[in-house]
Amino acid sequence: MFLGISLIIFQAMNPIFASAVVPGLGELIQGQKSKARTFFVIEGSIWLTYLGFNYSGHKIDQSARAFAIDHSNANPAQRDEEYFDALEDYLSSDDHNLEVERNASYLYPGDLQRQQEYIQEHGYFGTDTWEWDTLSNLGDYWRRRKDARENLRRASFMPGFAIINRIISIIDVIVFSEEKRIGFDTRPGKIGLYYKF
Repeated sequence: MFLGISLIIFQAMNPIFASAVVPGLGELIQGQKSKARTFFVIEGSIWLTYLGFNYSGHKIDQSARAFAIDHSNANPAQRDEEYFDALEDYLSSDDHNLEVERNASYLYPGDLQRQQEYIQEHGYFGTDTWEWDTLSNLGDYWRRRKDARENLRRASFMPGFAIINRIISIIDVIVFSEEKRIGFDTRPGKIGLYYKF
């Protein structure tokens, strides 16, 4: 019974709405199985690619952080993205803190209290200090983080491709359906395009 109800709902669905939800579903409703299969494969490939890039990006980033902890004595309890960004840019937390101190005196000239507050807020002290063992390892860390960002950037494109796939499927359902839904109205006094839902 459930299968019969599902089949009735499926057949009653508007192919355009169906294609907007799942590309290829509109074609399947119209009986175009070959086209439907193509859209399903493309949609599946898009989301598998998204998952692959996303997983890879996070995995490489975790590996880079572990590498930084091993080679710079960075704080393993830190989860702040800015902390690991700073590890890319400075050989040591002392170098980073000198930059913070320069910024503090530039932003709050003559106001020592505000300078100290700024330094405490933006500097890294105590367990958050680090110092890279070699410049080569700092460069290696930077490359790993760059690879992680590149994978996550590629993953971010995939939802856009999924939207494009839906648009193409909708256009395919409208333009190439067996029942003529779109065309020119050439009746007397009625020149123009028509679309039939």
